[in-house]
Amino acid sequence: MDDTKLKYVRLKEYNEIIIFPMILRHSTFKHLNPISAGFCYIDQDKVSCFGKSVSLKIDGMEDDTQQATKQVFGVDAMLALS
Repeated sequence: MDDTKLKYVRLKEYNEIIIFPMILRHSTFKHLNPISAGFCYIDQDKVSCFGKSVSLKIDGMEDDTQQATKQVFGVDAMLALS
């Protein structure tokens, strides 16, 4: 696993995940109405999501890892998580 921890928000509209560097605050994306937020690591074939956002006061969702992996690596990578 890479040592680079990133942040993410999951948007209500389109159910998309935005991944961004640690220097930005989760609240930067407040205007996009996120439904979950936290931290993640991107591995060779998986995006591992965890934690919560203090600035937005929302937790990550149970299926954020699956959704982010699908978005970055495709459906096959997501299905391999099961």
